[in-house]
Amino acid sequence: MILVTVGTEQYPFDALMDWIDLLMKEGFINEEVTIQYGSSTRLPDNVKISKVLPETNFKQSIEQASTIIAHCGEGTALLLEEYEKPYILVPRTARFHEHVDDHQIEMADDLENQGVLIARSPADLAKFLKLVAMSHNSPNFGEDTPLCEYLSDRYPSQDYQKIMLVCSSGGHFKAMQGLSQYWQKFAQRDWITFKTGTTQIELKEEKAFWAFSPTNRNLPNLLRNLFLAFKVLKRNRPDLVITTGAGVAVPFLLAAKFFCGSQIVFIESKTRIRDLSLSAKLLQSLKVLDLLIVRTEEIAQLYPETVYVSAGNQPQPLKFGLHDVQVTSFQDTIIISTPKNIFNPEARKLKEDFQKLCQEEESLRKIIIDMSKTEFMDSSGIGALISCLKLLRNMDMQSGKLEPTELVLWSVNPQVVSVLKMTNLDQIFHIEPATRTNRLPKQIVLRSPDQPHPLSMLLYRIYQFLLKIPILGAIAHGMYFFYPAIELDPKLPVHASVRSFPKRLIDIVGALVGLTFTMILFVPLAIAIKLESKGPVLFKQKRAGLMSKPFAIWKFRSMVKNAEMLKQKVTNEIANSSDGKPRQADSGKFFKNSNDPRVTKIGKFLRKTSLDEFPQFWNILVGDMSLIGTRPPTFSEVGLYELENEYTDEKMTEWNRLDVRPGLSGVWQVSGRSTVRSFEEVMGFDLAYKKKWSVRYDLWLIWKTVTVLFESNNGAV
Repeated sequence: MILVTVGTEQYPFDALMDWIDLLMKEGFINEEVTIQYGSSTRLPDNVKISKVLPETNFKQSIEQASTIIAHCGEGTALLLEEYEKPYILVPRTARFHEHVDDHQIEMADDLENQGVLIARSPADLAKFLKLVAMSHNSPNFGEDTPLCEYLSDRYPSQDYQKIMLVCSSGGHFKAMQGLSQYWQKFAQRDWITFKTGTTQIELKEEKAFWAFSPTNRNLPNLLRNLFLAFKVLKRNRPDLVITTGAGVAVPFLLAAKFFCGSQIVFIESKTRIRDLSLSAKLLQSLKVLDLLIVRTEEIAQLYPETVYVSAGNQPQPLKFGLHDVQVTSFQDTIIISTPKNIFNPEARKLKEDFQKLCQEEESLRKIIIDMSKTEFMDSSGIGALISCLKLLRNMDMQSGKLEPTELVLWSVNPQVVSVLKMTNLDQIFHIEPATRTNRLPKQIVLRSPDQPHPLSMLLYRIYQFLLKIPILGAIAHGMYFFYPAIELDPKLPVHASVRSFPKRLIDIVGALVGLTFTMILFVPLAIAIKLESKGPVLFKQKRAGLMSKPFAIWKFRSMVKNAEMLKQKVTNEIANSSDGKPRQADSGKFFKNSNDPRVTKIGKFLRKTSLDEFPQFWNILVGDMSLIGTRPPTFSEVGLYELENEYTDEKMTEWNRLDVRPGLSGVWQVSGRSTVRSFEEVMGFDLAYKKKWSVRYDLWLIWKTVTVLFESNNGAV
C-alpha cells in the first residue's frame, strides 16, 4: 500500500493529486493507494481517502505502507524519520496557491542535499517509486548545541526568571525541543503551541497553553490567539520570549513586547535557506524583535541586522537517485528526461538517444519526454523534438504497428510552452496538462546584464493577459506591431537582433516606404501578370519564420498558376556541399533553377528587378519578417534540416538559421543571390549575419541591397 499525505494545511495540494491520478492511469502505480488529502479538492479514482487522519491512525497507516508520498513539511519529514519506511517528499509552492510562500522549496533543496528523495515532477515521482528501497541519510533536526551555547552567553538563565517558548507543532516544535539544553535551565517556563498528540505527550510535564490553528490568512484565529496572549501574559509576565518561527507566534510576540516589555528572540528555521519568513519580516518591520537569529550565511548577508549562528556541518550535495539518468523504462513505457537547456549539443544528444531507443525497443506503447528540468530551448531544440517525432513515425511504419506509439510531453516549462505555441507545435505534440505544474529548484541568481529587465517581464505579462480578452486583445496586437518580440518570454535567450527596438523602427519605416512604391506599381504589374497567364496577381506561400513560426509570405506571382504541382519536374541546381555535386539528400533544403520553365516572361522581369518581392513589405510591417535577416525557408525545406551537420566554430546546426527573424534581404542576397549553388554557402551567409549583426550592419546591408538591384549582373533569376 502507498500512503499519500499532504498534512493539515488549509491550502489544497491538487497538483500532487493530479500526479497520483496520472501515474495510476499510466500503470506506474499499481498498488493500493490511501490518501490523506487535507484541503485538496481533486482526488484520484479508486483510492481510499480521508480528509484528516487522527495521529494514531496516521501512524498505523505509515506502518502498513510500503512507501509514503508526502508534502515537504518539517513535521512530516521528522515524523517519517521515526519509521524505517521509504518516503518521497513533494514541495508545495506559492505559485500554484499551495502554500503561503515557497518555504517548502527551500527546505526541499536542503533535504535533497541530505539524501532525501524530493520529487518536483510526476516523472521524478515515477522514477523514485522505482527506487524506494534506497537508503538515505536522516535530515539534521537534532540537538542544536551551537545555538544553545550562543543563547546561554547572550541571555544567561541567572539574569532572567521567567521564559516563554512559542512555536507551532511539527518542525518548529522539534526545533524548540532541540534547544532543551538551554531552556531547561529556567525553572519558570511556559509553552505556547498547537495541541496535537505529539505535543500533548511531550509537554505533559510542562506548563502549556494551546494556540488556535490554522493561522495562515485566518483572521478569526489571529484574534483568538491575540486574546489568548493577553490572558496568558496578564498572569505570567515573561522576562524572555523565544520563538522558533511560524505565524502563530506573531500575536504573542506583539503582546509580550508592548504589554510586558519582554525581551523577544526570534530564531528562524533551519529550513529557511534563502530568505526570511513572512512572520520574521513583519515583526522586524514593527520593531518587535530584540534578536533575530538566522541559520544560513545567505540570509545574513541579505539582512545585516540579523545574527548568524551556524546550524552545524552542512552535508555535501549528493548525486542521488535517477536525477541524472536520461532514460527510464517501465514495461511498455519509456521516460526520457531532457536537460536544463536544449541548444545545439543537447539537441543532438536528445536525437541520438531517441534514435538509439527506437532501434532497441520495438514494443513500446508510449514514450514520455519529461521536460521538468528544461528552462529554455532554441531552434535546435525545436528541431530535436520534430526529429524525434519523425523517427518514431518511421519506426512505427517499419515495424508495421497497427496503433502508433504515443509521444507525450510532460511538465513543460511556461517558457518552453510559449515557444511551442508560437510555432504551433503545441497542436502537434500532446502536452499532458496534469503535469504542467513542474517544480524546478528555486535559485537565487545575482543580477546580470543577461537577465530580463522587470519592465520587460511586466509588459510581457500584460501582453499575454490582454490576448485572452476579446476586446482588449486589440491593444495586445498594437503592442505586437511596434515590438513583435513581446510575444517571446523575456527570459528566453534569443538572438540580439530579435529584441532590437531600433531594428524594428527601421523595419516599420522601410515597410511603409516600400508599400508606397508597391501601391504605385500594383495596377500596371497586376495587368501585366493577368495578360500573360491565368491566376491570382499575388502568390501566397507558407514559410517558416523565427524559430519556425509559420507565416504566409506574399509575392507578385512570377510563375504559371500550377507551379507547385510542376516543381517535381524541375531540376534543383542547389547542392548540399560547396563542390556543387548533388547528393541523395540534396532534395530541397534550398531550391533554385536558373532556367525554371515555370517562370513567365513578366515573371523573369519581376525577379530580375526584385519587384516580385515588394508585397513582402506587408510581412515586414506586420512583424513576420524584417528588412534584413535570413532567407525564409518553406516547411518542406525545414523538414530536411539535420542536427548532425555543423557549421562555424560554434558548431551551429541548420536549424540555427531560424534563430533570426527572416528578412526581405540579407547577406546571401548581396553576395551573388542566385549564383549561389550550395546550401552550405547559404548556411555560411546566414550564420555570418548572426555573428556580425548590429544596427549599423543592417543599414549597410540595406544600402548594399539597393545598389545591387541597379547592377546589370546582380545574379537574380
